[in-house]
Amino acid sequence: MFARLEIDTDAIIANARTLAELFAPARIAAVVKANAYGHGLQEVGVALEPHVSRFCVYSLEEAIALRDATMNARIHVLGPIAPRDLPTAYATNVELTLWDEGSFLRDVAKAVVQPRVPFRVHVKIDTGLTRLGLPDAQARAAIAHILTIPEVRIAGFMSHLAAAEELDSAFTEEQLARFLRAVDGFDPAIERHIAASAAAMLWPQTRLDLVRAGIAIYGLWPSEATRLIMEERGLHLVPALRWRSEICALHDVPAGTSVGYGCTYVTTRPSRIGVLPIGYNEGLPRARSGRGDVLIAGRRAPLVGRVCMNMAFVDITDVPAAQVGSIVTLIGSDGGETISAEAFAAWCDTINYELVARLPTTIPRRFAALPARGPL
Repeated sequence: MFARLEIDTDAIIANARTLAELFAPARIAAVVKANAYGHGLQEVGVALEPHVSRFCVYSLEEAIALRDATMNARIHVLGPIAPRDLPTAYATNVELTLWDEGSFLRDVAKAVVQPRVPFRVHVKIDTGLTRLGLPDAQARAAIAHILTIPEVRIAGFMSHLAAAEELDSAFTEEQLARFLRAVDGFDPAIERHIAASAAAMLWPQTRLDLVRAGIAIYGLWPSEATRLIMEERGLHLVPALRWRSEICALHDVPAGTSVGYGCTYVTTRPSRIGVLPIGYNEGLPRARSGRGDVLIAGRRAPLVGRVCMNMAFVDITDVPAAQVGSIVTLIGSDGGETISAEAFAAWCDTINYELVARLPTTIPRRFAALPARGPL
């Protein structure tokens, strides 16, 4: 075993239920883009299908992968789709994000082959993120135009918040006001959605008809501030991912021995160095070089030296039980110790979103309910 990811699908379901109760009466769309935030797109989709209103993905390829898992759920593609792929998108029965009332809208209409089955779209309005969306000042006229196209059915109005993780964000209030002004007076049966995990937790007024829940479904927090506030209010999430490897070689070395490329680490005492068969190719960021710990036999042990493409080093001098074949936990719990995804990400000067989204698809994933663990 070089490395494996253990995914607790029961934890993911439990988180979805917890969030659904908190956000009600708003419905939940599970965001499963980026391979379900590294957790496994198809398996997570199958587990969540009975518990969520629909799924959000980024690409058409992700939508097709969900359909290949024999799923009948609604699937909303958040990102762009090339005009040449619109017939495939239509045949796959996905819902599009629309922020262009020009040539792309005409291409969408042309892809419809059954007049009684229009293409379902969510009109995206840019309220201040300056990414994708119709400018909010022009949105009303654009929506009125789109409503005249018989091949297109508006299933939703949507936007995206820029600063919802900030606890005192006047900009969040302003974005919400811009959005509501832009869609005021249109059919109330058309869903309104603007909130992702953080906004729906911290800004209840943003929940509207639907919440696009991503990071929180996997038991990870959008930010430390969000965690502190929500746990104080009694909301607890269960991390669903555990990442493990094993020691593949040991070296007993004297003080003054260099370890790894660049000789950036030199032992200061007689030491026992373990070699891990994973590196940045397997998802262990090079930024972790010489930073932070792993867990072995219920004890912490520091990473030392530079992370290589396929290997890394750990000082196991103070873990006498460690030997070749010992399990190494990079994220998760072992004994009374825990390393969270948030702590791991902090050692890399990044965020938990990036860490889990970049976990390679080549790492084997085992899907099952995991043993009880302490809070991460």
